[in-house]
Amino acid sequence: MVFVGLAACQGAFGRNIQAVTYGEPTSCPSGLFEPGPAAETVIDCVGWTLHVPFGTDIELSTAASHARSMSMYDTGLIPIEITPDGHRVAYLDVRELRYLAKDLRSGFTRPITPRLTPEEIVAITSVASSADSRHFAVSTRENRRTFVTDFETGRTRTLNQVCWAYGLTGDSLMGSAGCDGQDVSIDAIRFDGTATRFRSEEERPCDMSADLRWYIDFGKPTSVYETATGRRVRVLPSELSEFQWAGADILVARDADIQDGDDYIAIDARTGELISIGIPYSDSIVFGKVR
Repeated sequence: MVFVGLAACQGAFGRNIQAVTYGEPTSCPSGLFEPGPAAETVIDCVGWTLHVPFGTDIELSTAASHARSMSMYDTGLIPIEITPDGHRVAYLDVRELRYLAKDLRSGFTRPITPRLTPEEIVAITSVASSADSRHFAVSTRENRRTFVTDFETGRTRTLNQVCWAYGLTGDSLMGSAGCDGQDVSIDAIRFDGTATRFRSEEERPCDMSADLRWYIDFGKPTSVYETATGRRVRVLPSELSEFQWAGADILVARDADIQDGDDYIAIDARTGELISIGIPYSDSIVFGKVR
């Protein structure tokens, strides 16, 4: 649906300045797309749709969504990241075979990884952004490497022996060296090379707020805890599931009891308020600024 007032929501040259609420892969075509420079990797599907509150959605036509190596039977999702403010997005560009970060207001795009090998592409584990939407981290289990980039300066650094990144700031990230549930622990890794053990998990934890201030523990009851002290600050409703952070203070969860198609509820982690956000369920959804 296109509203008459759309022009007021766009910047120069028609670029959209609305905050993206969520993104999802576009429907896969019947054929496969295989980029010549990486013959060992098949890009099964290309394209993500970024949804905005009003007007025309944003199409990322060169963003890879699924890939597999020639030795793999199943296809795997290639993740994107929408920043907490909803104005920047990081994605694997099918032409350059590297991750790019794009500012949706200015149209400026910056590489945030080097060109990736086929092995690195099919082994991408996580893409994260900082609470201020300035810093990005892309991790791969291939050689357990994480690339961290400052969007403003363009500086990229490589952190070895970091297989997952759960969140980052300007000088550190929360990450783990272990992959796929093996020796997985969360460490506070500073960019000067030092690290401090935070906690251990049986499975990969994907549960830290964008500013690293809070985390979710999926025990009984599922609760929000303060990272610095370990203090429980909120018990989450038992009827909700599939909790995800959408920024520093907002959680999004699935409510399977809702019958009208708006399957997600936002939760203010500070107050416990439940907010209807009108977003339908998708198993590959990525959230931006939901409120």
